[in-house]
Amino acid sequence: MGKISVYRFLSAGCNGCDVQILECLVPRYRLANLGVEVVEKPEEANVLVLTGGVNVKGREYLLKTYEAIKPPKIVVAVGNCALTKEIFDKGYPMVGPPDQIIPVNYYIPGCPPRPQAIVKAIADILGVKIEEVEDYWQAPEGFRGKHEFDSEKCIGCGACAQICTADAIDVIDGPDKRIIRVNYGHCSFCAFCQDECPTQALRLTREYHLVTGDKERARVTNEVGLLSCAICGGVFFPEKQIDWALKRITLEKIPTYGEFSGEILDAMKVCTKCRRNIGNIRKAKGLLSKLSEKVRR
Repeated sequence: MGKISVYRFLSAGCNGCDVQILECLVPRYRLANLGVEVVEKPEEANVLVLTGGVNVKGREYLLKTYEAIKPPKIVVAVGNCALTKEIFDKGYPMVGPPDQIIPVNYYIPGCPPRPQAIVKAIADILGVKIEEVEDYWQAPEGFRGKHEFDSEKCIGCGACAQICTADAIDVIDGPDKRIIRVNYGHCSFCAFCQDECPTQALRLTREYHLVTGDKERARVTNEVGLLSCAICGGVFFPEKQIDWALKRITLEKIPTYGEFSGEILDAMKVCTKCRRNIGNIRKAKGLLSKLSEKVRR
């Protein structure tokens, strides 16, 4: 593309992403060597960098700014608010993330993204490779970046979604499987999900380069098979979670229940609807009586 001129547009947000963009301008990132210059007027730019959501007052200004920039009119949305409006989503003056108003070519998730992620994204857009020889290109120890699922360990319990204060994790039950999905348009990378996971199946890596041309791909997913009810045949619960819970009960917590593991498993394989059947209620009460008697001995 050659030399590109960038104009920065600030909209409704906390300004955390704006601070990171300013950090990108320090000499050590060598943006000038990539052929990038920051300009003061949109008429002088061919790349528009956006931060924040868009409110009522900013909408018309954003439209005018987009019309003013020169071709090829590349638009880069930086930070979660520019992807989904994030915590400002329900605000009464908000009219939508930028891509509901103007075309957006690239998205850089983060809350906020590292300046290194922004610079690397611009390099990708230009088709230029950055030599990451300096230490500051590497994420520090303990950095919370892209999520990684261990599909063997994940039991699909949804504890990660329950603890997530940003509502960034969805639990989606399909015909035969459960999908756990982390949406980077909302994730603040707090690592609560990692800490809450009972099987250590989810961890945050040091990977921070998350630029994408499709914000629907700014996510990480894992799938877990669902178990069919032993009575009605309807799927209702992750099979791996039942196996994990049974082992935890009979091996770790109350080993004396081991001789009843088959009966406990049979009871766990009945969906909540079928459990209300009077015959199944009697069976469950009978099993509970056996377990209580076993503990008293």
